[in-house]
Amino acid sequence: MRIGYLSTAYHTSHILKKIVKAEWRLFSTGMEMMRAFKDKKIDVGYAGLTPVIYGKNKGLEVVCIAGGHVEGTFIAGRSENAFPECLEGSKVGTLAKGTIHDVILQSVKFSYGIEFEVVNYNFSEMVLNDFIDGHVDFVCGTPNLVALAEKNSAKIVCGSERLWPWNPSYGIVVDEGFCSENGEKIFDFLIKHEWSCNLLREAREYSLSRIHESYGGDLDMETIRRIVELSPHYCASLPEEYIESTLKLAEFMKEIGYVEEVPRKNEIFDLSFIKEVHPQREHYSLPL
Repeated sequence: MRIGYLSTAYHTSHILKKIVKAEWRLFSTGMEMMRAFKDKKIDVGYAGLTPVIYGKNKGLEVVCIAGGHVEGTFIAGRSENAFPECLEGSKVGTLAKGTIHDVILQSVKFSYGIEFEVVNYNFSEMVLNDFIDGHVDFVCGTPNLVALAEKNSAKIVCGSERLWPWNPSYGIVVDEGFCSENGEKIFDFLIKHEWSCNLLREAREYSLSRIHESYGGDLDMETIRRIVELSPHYCASLPEEYIESTLKLAEFMKEIGYVEEVPRKNEIFDLSFIKEVHPQREHYSLPL
């Protein structure tokens, strides 16, 4: 099994890399990961759902079979003014066009009528560096990006729940052909994924140590703790709130011209596996 993953610390990939025997491949964005799916270079991926929506519009045969986290997009910067007025006339750095952070940021412009420049990057490190150097005024992205920006005088000006409630910051995406031929492998992987989501909620210190080990010391424990605790909504399930939020994102993507058609629910999601792995109520909204 070939698994694509992102650098985001709270993804279960950082716990599972030493447990699941697979070829693990790191990607800079979900959009880059969709290109790898197209080229048949990966079978499974950790991705935000907007790249999946974009890919489905291009004929990509992938489907989301599990969740992982919701509400993982924040806006932070050096400003004492209130949101959204603080963004007026500013430059906001975020990841590539079509990523969930970019789409949510575009929704801010659309919803509030605020004029600001969206600056897209292929790597989150580039967003952070340009923020540090003063080339952008705000960053919009993951808890990883925001926690590091906070170390450079940034403050969160708007949290993820306000930006887009229940936004599907990542889910488990699979190649449809691989999924149909490797049901047992998929089922086994999802059991481990669900176990890891539980660890992030219920065994915090153990999870932090595994993530720290995965990063090889590139991130200190204090930063990893901040990342994991900034938006602690971890679960593998696909409740209606997650699905409805995704479909609303798809509708907005069509409205701003990112996609031509809104995929149907059953084109984006296959619930058959996760209903077996996670039959109980969702854990995203449970207090820690």
